[in-house]
Amino acid sequence: MALPWGVKASVAPEAASEVETFFASIEGTQVDCGDDTVVEVLKAGVKERKGSYTLIFRYVIV
Repeated sequence: MALPWGVKASVAPEAASEVETFFASIEGTQVDCGDDTVVEVLKAGVKERKGSYTLIFRYVIV
């Protein structure tokens, strides 16, 4: 099995809830990235700190 990767991305405050809901719905599923790459989303969440929102998720290439 390949090593997991992590991603951090800024999220607009008004979209934070929607982004968190979407990523929660795809946790544990495989996603086709469209370039012959398939990844499994391991864990995801949106964190708030000092008014800034950050999406943090981990995935592994399968």
